[in-house]
Amino acid sequence: MPDAVKAPFPPNDRTSQALFGSLLADNAAWLDDIQHAYGRMTQGGMAFFQEMARFWEVRMHEDREACAELLACRTPQELQECGQRFALKASQDYAEGISRLLQVSIGALEGGHKGNGAPAGDAGGDATAAPGQPRRVA
Repeated sequence: MPDAVKAPFPPNDRTSQALFGSLLADNAAWLDDIQHAYGRMTQGGMAFFQEMARFWEVRMHEDREACAELLACRTPQELQECGQRFALKASQDYAEGISRLLQVSIGALEGGHKGNGAPAGDAGGDATAAPGQPRRVA
């Protein structure tokens, strides 16, 4: 039973200490990578939903205004012209809105947010890291 009371890392064993230190350093680098990835995902998701909310707010206002204009029409000709203007404006707004959502999504995947002034960082750390080794993210 004397082996049961031995310390796992004797104080004078430099090899064990170096191995344990290396393991902790690799684990810290891996945790940094995870934190960076989740941070990018969170920021990208928030930017996406903010853009979507902004788009819907503008479109709801436009739809409300179009309804008021349609109610004010007095002839079938006015109704047709008003409906055409509404459909054209709505289709342009949806095309622009989808384009902005795609840009926000692409920016999130690239590591930054295009169009909102945030820097577009690199997409994943040190390209020189050996396969299977954690990459150091600055």
